[in-house]
Amino acid sequence: MLAPATLAGCGPYPRDADDLSTQAAQHAMRVGASDDPPWVMVGDDGRVSGPEAELVQRFADAHGYRIEWKPGGHDALMRELERARLHAVVGGHDPDSPWKPKVGWSRPLGLRAGPDGPMPERRIALPPGQSAWHLSFDEYLVEREGAR
Repeated sequence: MLAPATLAGCGPYPRDADDLSTQAAQHAMRVGASDDPPWVMVGDDGRVSGPEAELVQRFADAHGYRIEWKPGGHDALMRELERARLHAVVGGHDPDSPWKPKVGWSRPLGLRAGPDGPMPERRIALPPGQSAWHLSFDEYLVEREGAR
């Protein structure tokens, strides 16, 4: 039988290597945005809009997080994500992305570009090694956004 002191060292699972949920709650949810119309549009003033950006904003609102958008080039943002310096990256993801094995990916999103438009498989890039963060994001997508 395990002693209670032994079990006390075990925290809740899954866990994040970098405690991203606490960072998002205390500071802001840092989200990279790569211009990718019509899914993500980055204005000259740095304002981010589009269906993927709105979905991430709804996730943040549901958890009480403020978003700090970081517009930029896709590969530079993905390098930041790979190092867990960002909570997510939206836009610019190619189905054959070389980043697929290096970062995490959300469940497929239930988004359309327009009311009658096609529904291509779109995903949000998430930092690797952040199991609790990834689970929280995917649970939200399935329960509230119609993800598959």
